[in-house]
Amino acid sequence: MVRVFLVESSLTKISEKLKNDRIKRSYTKVYGKFYDVLDIQALPPQARVDMGPKEGRPDIVHRSVLSVTDHPLFLMGHIEFYVHTLDGRIFRLSKEVKPPRNYIRFLGLMSKLLNEGWVGPSEDEPLIWEVNERLRDLIGDQAILLEESGEFRDPLAYFRDLARREDISIMVGGFPKGSFSDEVISLAKSIFSLYRGVLSSSTALSMILTYLYYLEVWE
Repeated sequence: MVRVFLVESSLTKISEKLKNDRIKRSYTKVYGKFYDVLDIQALPPQARVDMGPKEGRPDIVHRSVLSVTDHPLFLMGHIEFYVHTLDGRIFRLSKEVKPPRNYIRFLGLMSKLLNEGWVGPSEDEPLIWEVNERLRDLIGDQAILLEESGEFRDPLAYFRDLARREDISIMVGGFPKGSFSDEVISLAKSIFSLYRGVLSSSTALSMILTYLYYLEVWE
């Protein structure tokens, strides 16, 4: 089993400081209604000034979630997929989940998730739910962090070596720019690069899962 973590994801609620009528009107103008998900595209320019470089990009999470849940390896049940947010919350996605392809519908789903801690048919049978465990405990001691400055080598050979282990955790950043926190870096046993440059989170995830799919199916 491979555990995939989208870490420090740009998926958070709007702070109480920002949650005012002006912000709600701005969201309604852009998306037709207010969603309690911090999205820089729906904020008026003056409200963006104090945002950090990793904040306000739930669209990155949307594309990344679709990349993983669409992948054959996930559909085969070989992937445990988690989304870890900038504010330290962790959500797990069921192998039965079918995330909305429409971004506005995704915002509605994430607004409910961030406020209630689950989405799905019922709280007893959720499709996405909050995990009350520390990231360190979920990651384990065989974690790989994908980062552009990491070791650059043949990915099939690299993942073939990893496939011999019983449990592997792979971390990919879910934010637009900036550096990983010291906490996340400390969890990585190794740091690996797929490309000598910047990759989008969704592309990196697709590449990783495709290499692992090849090894699972053809070797």
